[in-house]
Amino acid sequence: MGASGLGSGLAKCINLSNLTLNLAENLIGDEDASGLGSGLAKCINLSNLTLDLWQKLFICFGL
Repeated sequence: MGASGLGSGLAKCINLSNLTLNLAENLIGDEDASGLGSGLAKCINLSNLTLDLWQKLFICFGL
């Protein structure tokens, strides 16, 4: 499920206010990135987000 699955799970955490995600050295495709972003957007109480994308390889198709 990758990062997209992570986004789906995070979307269910409605009381989440602080989150640190270390996704260093992961391969993240366009659908995974979109799914993660969509899930995070549903975290309406999220006030602090630290997202480590160091040395990411994003694979984007259909741009």
